[in-house]
Amino acid sequence: MRVGSPLESVNYLKTGKIIAYPTESIYGIGCDPYNYNAVKKVYEIKNRPNNKPMILIASDIKQIEHLVDHNTINQSVIDSWPGHTTWLLPASSTCPQWLYDKVSKKVAIRVSAHTTVASICNNFDKPIISTSANKSMDDPITKIEKIRDTFDNEVDFIVEGCLGNELKPSVIRDLETGKVIRG
Repeated sequence: MRVGSPLESVNYLKTGKIIAYPTESIYGIGCDPYNYNAVKKVYEIKNRPNNKPMILIASDIKQIEHLVDHNTINQSVIDSWPGHTTWLLPASSTCPQWLYDKVSKKVAIRVSAHTTVASICNNFDKPIISTSANKSMDDPITKIEKIRDTFDNEVDFIVEGCLGNELKPSVIRDLETGKVIRG
């Protein structure tokens, strides 16, 4: 498991590898969301049910516009980004089916201002998968050493950087219902 810069992580993403990286509150695990095999591998290493979609994180709304019905993006969403709020938004017809919930047809998206996340997404020029760095049902990881212990050879690259100042993972809100799914 190699450790390096956000820029170096992009080479791993482009080749279908899995990265771990700091976010606003915890470490995340990510990959290229358009690479089905990489996304499948993230589900496997987390022991996460594949009917539970993961969050996409971007550095700019332009990186996700084609994934959602952009006519539904309202001022509340725009005002919360970049920020620590993930929105469940109606998926567009061009959104890969493994990225959205099959029942609700919604995709979970956040636009982040976190320096490391923004650098990864800016250099990759698209969003990445963002799920907490932990095995399913375990507590999210906040220490880089724990990533090595938990994921051994399952994660290919760890991005250097600091966690942000948030105490909990992002708030998840449903745009259509207004409900807070995770607070």
